Amino acid sequence: MHAAAGPRDRLKTVTRRIARSPKLIVIVLVNTAIMWVQLWVFMWGPANGHAQDIAFGYFLLPLVMVLVGRLFFHDRLRVLQWAAVAAAGVGVLAQAVIAGGVNWPVLIIAGLYPVYFALRRWAGIDSMQVFFIEIVLLVIPAIVVIVVPYATDPGRGIPATWPSMLIMATLSAVAMVCYILASRLLPLSLFGLLSYLEPVLLLGASLLLDEILTVADAFVYIPIVIALVLLGLSGGRRRREHLEEPPL
Repeated sequence: MHAAAGPRDRLKTVTRRIARSPKLIVIVLVNTAIMWVQLWVFMWGPANGHAQDIAFGYFLLPLVMVLVGRLFFHDRLRVLQWAAVAAAGVGVLAQAVIAGGVNWPVLIIAGLYPVYFALRRWAGIDSMQVFFIEIVLLVIPAIVVIVVPYATDPGRGIPATWPSMLIMATLSAVAMVCYILASRLLPLSLFGLLSYLEPVLLLGASLLLDEILTVADAFVYIPIVIALVLLGLSGGRRRREHLEEPPL
């Protein structure tokens, strides 16, 4: 028997497969560009008066993921999951009214992430090795952008906030790895719906920090919480059905 391939061997295999296929090279480059745009919008938006648009984009994203999963990958949703979609739709509609419409940052977030995950799944490259390649393609120019100003200006000091930035970068990397792993293990529609857990957790954190929940916020978050409860009930029912199945 052959020994199981290690991470390095799997990375070499995936890299060779991509290098031999012009189609896969294009897909990896497109997905890397999508990730760069998403990260840029995520950082640029709050600093330039588009925080509401960023929030709206992430509220709309799961519904677009459900649509993509249903249309292109024929994902099947149970009754409770469809009810969760409807509840989430009410929350998204409320957010659209609050935001005053759909601006371009919303379209970038809600439109490009589904393309990213759909391309990975369609091309059969939804693995951590491909994600590592994408990160390398992003990190190299990022290092150049960071290092060049300090190399050309000896008087420029290192920011005192760099330890905090390293910690945040590490946490973000761990979160993104978990996000990619979840996208491989779940149907695209269910994966998208479970993304609503993040804004609800952020809401809980804001309440712990004594922020006030407004009436407008309630119209957005209560339907989202209901959607998550329905997803939990659906998962519990599916687990019970699985346990009750007679053994073969």
